[in-house]
Amino acid sequence: MIRNTFRCARHFTAGRATAMRLPLVLLMLQGTTCAAADAPLLLTFIDKPPYYQLNAGNKPGGFLLEHALRVLDKAGIRARAELRPNLRALLEIEHPTEPACSVGWFKTAERERYGRFSDALFRDPPVMLATRSDALARFKPYGSAAALLAEPALTPGTIMGYGYGPYLDELLRVRGTRVDNTAQTMQQNLAKAGYGRVDYVLVDQAEFSWWRKQPGLRNLALAGINLPDIPAGNTRYLLCNKLVPDAMLQRINQAIAALPKPVAPGN
Repeated sequence: MIRNTFRCARHFTAGRATAMRLPLVLLMLQGTTCAAADAPLLLTFIDKPPYYQLNAGNKPGGFLLEHALRVLDKAGIRARAELRPNLRALLEIEHPTEPACSVGWFKTAERERYGRFSDALFRDPPVMLATRSDALARFKPYGSAAALLAEPALTPGTIMGYGYGPYLDELLRVRGTRVDNTAQTMQQNLAKAGYGRVDYVLVDQAEFSWWRKQPGLRNLALAGINLPDIPAGNTRYLLCNKLVPDAMLQRINQAIAALPKPVAPGN
């Protein structure tokens, strides 16, 4: 953590005579500012296993969260990791009360307006398809996602409000209403494929590898399909609020460059 304790203490001592004449409330505020400067950086994360999650004993984990913590440690920055719902995590960046970063966000113009992005942490692998193992033969005639998503006889399952990147989002838009987008979570969407309620689902490779081993899904016969026209996924960053000093963000970027890129489980 960038240390301001000594600087705060020196400032207080040098101005003791003046400070004695200040109202008590100003002295309290000065003490609060110094204490905040030495506090661990707040690092928030959403629930998206295996990227970030709470493990047994409510211990923060997930391969990308753990990488972000290694980055901060390399930068000499103490941190405390806390779980947040998606909306609250973004609100704490837009309306900050303390220096904070949130891990794993995609870069958008709107977020750049109120926050500051680190250098890239990780780029998602291409989205894949998941279907029942006994249905794989039905997909052999389709050599691309474009051909498959143009096929009206096979119904894809997606997650309500979820984006799959510009290429797939455009194919889904062109397909129109012939999509089952009623699932609200990745677990629900994969279960739909496993029980044959949809013909296939679009899924992040790391999430597929993780979810298929979890109770409720591991007994379903699911298989993955990679298609050559699906591009690499979105790039994920640390999104920090504007209370994070320039010098701290610079140290974070230096640490990102110095460390090996993380590898998603199952890849």
